[in-house]
Amino acid sequence: MTETSLSPPLGTAFARLMLVAFTVVHIVLVFGPGPTEPAATVVALAAAVGAAAIVVLVPGRLLPGGWTIATVALTAASIALVVPWLPRHGWPGYASWPLGSGTFIAMGLTLRRRIGSAWISEGVMVALCLVWSMIGGDGPLAGVGLVDFQLGVLLIGTLFAIGLRRAERAHDDLLEVQRREALEQGFIETELRARREAAQRVLDEVQPTLERIAAGEVFDARERGRIAALEGRLRDEIALGPILSETLDQALAAARSRGVDVVVLTEETVNDLPTSVRLRASEWLATRLDRAAGSEFVGRVVARGRDLRVSATADERTEDRLLAQDDAEA
Repeated sequence: MTETSLSPPLGTAFARLMLVAFTVVHIVLVFGPGPTEPAATVVALAAAVGAAAIVVLVPGRLLPGGWTIATVALTAASIALVVPWLPRHGWPGYASWPLGSGTFIAMGLTLRRRIGSAWISEGVMVALCLVWSMIGGDGPLAGVGLVDFQLGVLLIGTLFAIGLRRAERAHDDLLEVQRREALEQGFIETELRARREAAQRVLDEVQPTLERIAAGEVFDARERGRIAALEGRLRDEIALGPILSETLDQALAAARSRGVDVVVLTEETVNDLPTSVRLRASEWLATRLDRAAGSEFVGRVVARGRDLRVSATADERTEDRLLAQDDAEA
């Protein structure tokens, strides 16, 4: 599926600018005062920035599975490297920066259609904080106090991602309707142009013939056959307008030249159906006409709700088929 204007702005210049801002802010936080061991801090920062870069820079709406696993692993590593160094008592302040960065990355995962992975990442964060608080901190409540705000932020981000996805689907559905309407309009314009050209060709042939008839000219058998074929083409232009195409026109002319008496019956309501369905009916009849070898061919095209039923009777055999509109749109 193509990207739409409602797709999350990941991979754009704005998203890359946000990634730069994310990196700069965390560099400031990391190298500010804090209890974290410097080497562990640098590695944790690199892991967090790497995870954020994957979320932002990997193309597509759905983040591929391998990149998703890498993002969750890097985020977990970033948190695991810093949490053991947090102060055992009291609020850790900016030293707990991996918790905020981890939630930010998890929100990015929700926008990349990886909501489950985002909450797995957040679950790892909660587990690490609870273990830290139970081993040497102020108890489980202290660990919960570290992540309760992060959980609320991710919950809001998840609801936003779900709402955005629904809006994307509605937007994509609208684009698909517009595409089909444009395609249908193109079919209609092409059909009208072809019918005008065909009608003009018939008129160009009819006028000299009518003048000869008016002048009292006597026609031989070959000429009478040509006039009968011309009469059939005129009848086709009037009666078969909704389904007449160049392919069917050629098949009708070829069958009449073989001496087949062709009659195709339609009804007015056929014209209300999409051009794609009517063209399929035209092609179906043309194929049966090409195979007709007897002296008579009778075709019928009848609307059945949103579908068309076509039939062909030739050589005392009848074929019929229901052409569904849904099949034409698939």
